[in-house]
Amino acid sequence: MSRRTIAGLAALVALVGLSAGTYWFFNLAPIQLRMAVAPAGSETAQFFAALAQTADRENYRVRLALAPLTNVAETSAAIDAGDVDLAIARADYRIPATGLAVAILHQNVALLVGCSAPPPAPAPATSRAGSRARPATPANGQPAPLAGFADLKGRRVVVVGRGPGNPALFEKLAAYHGLAVSDIDVVLASSVAEVAAAMAAKRTDALFMAFPRGDAVIGETIRAMGCTGDRHPALIPLAEGNVFQARNRVFSAVELVPGELGTNPLLPAEAISTLGFPSLLVARRGLPNAIVEEFTRQLFTQRHGLMSQFPAAGRIEALPTDRGSAFTLHPGASRYYDAEEKGFFERYETLIYVILFGFSGILSAVVWLWRYLFPRRQNLVFHEHHVFEDLIARTRAASSIAELDDIVEAMDRLLGELSQNMLQGKVDIEMKPAFDIMSDRLTAAIAERRSALLSGPASPPPLSVT
Repeated sequence: MSRRTIAGLAALVALVGLSAGTYWFFNLAPIQLRMAVAPAGSETAQFFAALAQTADRENYRVRLALAPLTNVAETSAAIDAGDVDLAIARADYRIPATGLAVAILHQNVALLVGCSAPPPAPAPATSRAGSRARPATPANGQPAPLAGFADLKGRRVVVVGRGPGNPALFEKLAAYHGLAVSDIDVVLASSVAEVAAAMAAKRTDALFMAFPRGDAVIGETIRAMGCTGDRHPALIPLAEGNVFQARNRVFSAVELVPGELGTNPLLPAEAISTLGFPSLLVARRGLPNAIVEEFTRQLFTQRHGLMSQFPAAGRIEALPTDRGSAFTLHPGASRYYDAEEKGFFERYETLIYVILFGFSGILSAVVWLWRYLFPRRQNLVFHEHHVFEDLIARTRAASSIAELDDIVEAMDRLLGELSQNMLQGKVDIEMKPAFDIMSDRLTAAIAERRSALLSGPASPPPLSVT
């Protein structure tokens, strides 16, 4: 094996290895993303922990390393500081400046819960027939029931939630209704136990909370509310109208169906409107589009297998891709959503055109490279061509019929060898017309020289000039 062949093989192996390594690095190599989740121990945090375990076990390309935090204010700060690549953010509180939306994790509902009106006092028995009974009156000492948010002035309200998100939303609603925070006795509670303690310490008129729709913590918090006497918890509508929603595009009107909150007695007793807003999964602005696209694909693929075990998986929604959306999508997530909406031809249009119109050029380049790296076939062609030229030269200089017969035998051997090489693929079949021309030239030269030798004395071969 020649040095050129060895060098060609080494170059080819290096090229294949480099191509395979490049493809593996950009398309198959595992990528770990750090994600901030909050609050720690919530249904959402548990879902992403299971998602990370599934990605590791099934060898998905994008892996997750979770960073549990206390509230969404910390998650937003973490992604802005560059400490994480992904984070959970509340659309009503603060979307990170360096974060772009990937998906809707869940829809939150804002709830204002008060105590129902006390039952009317029984009417006294009539003393004589025909006299009318007096109308029933409310029990003494009970506060008037709440009809709306504006009735909270001078009342004691427990605002439930971890972090500053729910208190900030409560202040925003109070300002919309013309109330200052000082007009309301606000007590903050971060857990169900703190809600129960606040209720036991002093009479409380209402609870305010904003949690993921369908989360079990809503029912647990409402059950911790103690209403005195025969009163029981009741939802107060938060139908704030189009004006509030126009000022805050992230909000929407949500209708709760009867019994949705999982309490006893059922809440709401009938369909009621309240405020809703989404929590988002955001990705760092500088995260490569291809990585975000792959992660989004994994998220929507894996969640189906986790829905039965983790209710949070069923609350994930795709973001709208239209220009009028309230949220700015990460280009990688947008590419995933657009690809899901496209047909086969639209999705692979560029690849199809490259294959159709660029295949011949690519094939020619590969053939040229192969011939350059492995010139053995080309050397065979040159060798056999030179043999034909040498036989033609010998024919023109032949001095006897016997010498011409030797040339004919040499031509037969050469044609047999050439035919064998073509059958074995050592010489391209496309070269056959060129060798046919050389064979015809040699045959004509032999016939011409044979005729000349038979018709007269052999002429001496030309002298070479030195």
